[in-house]
Amino acid sequence: MKKIILIMISFSVLFAIQPQRIVHCPTAGIADNGKLLFFVSAFPGDGLRCGATLGLWDRLQAGVSYGAMNIVGNGSVKVDGYPGFEMRFRIKHEGISTPAVALGVETIGFGKYLSDRKRYEHKSRGAFIVTSKNWKVLWGSLGAHIGMNYSFEENFSRGFSTYIGIDKDFKDAVGFKLEYDLAIGDWKKPYGNGYGYLSAAICAYFGESSYVTFDFFDILGNVVGKVPPSREFFVYFGAKIF
Repeated sequence: MKKIILIMISFSVLFAIQPQRIVHCPTAGIADNGKLLFFVSAFPGDGLRCGATLGLWDRLQAGVSYGAMNIVGNGSVKVDGYPGFEMRFRIKHEGISTPAVALGVETIGFGKYLSDRKRYEHKSRGAFIVTSKNWKVLWGSLGAHIGMNYSFEENFSRGFSTYIGIDKDFKDAVGFKLEYDLAIGDWKKPYGNGYGYLSAAICAYFGESSYVTFDFFDILGNVVGKVPPSREFFVYFGAKIF
């Protein structure tokens, strides 16, 4: 009986939906070998950002993204100052009682690209380490994540942060995510109010790597001069190419 229970738990972990991100911050999820993952996001300011990630050897993935603002409407289109890049390596796979652990570097940020400050509204992670664990509970999967990072964007000397989050789905069909980024470098004015970034998302899943999310970024109102939260829409989908 004990062996049967362990096999059932292993099966649940293996087939749980493992998102690449909580809301913005990365998880320890890695794209399957030969799978190409895409995302498209729409954010305030008539912004649109697209990206693609390729999984290799079930431990490594590499990605790129690029975006622009004011795509719809009048006036000139404002593109990101540079494309965003990502490299993520899973140093430990998830076990029955142990979490997955991944190391990575990414310059993919979210929200507007602020050219005068040479940063994204929500900074890219820079160098990061993250651990994730998934369970089958309450008619679906529950994931818990905790990470540490050092951003290379503005406020380099104060780029250190930690973040935590959870994701929960029901019947692999709908779910929600909750994320908190300490963001110490954004605590002080003129940019931040010292609250960090609390964000949430409502999700609809169409497969292991295809889903849409409606995100609420900066619920606590950390960004000075903005009415919280910022609303964003993400579409994620994947395809096996080899």
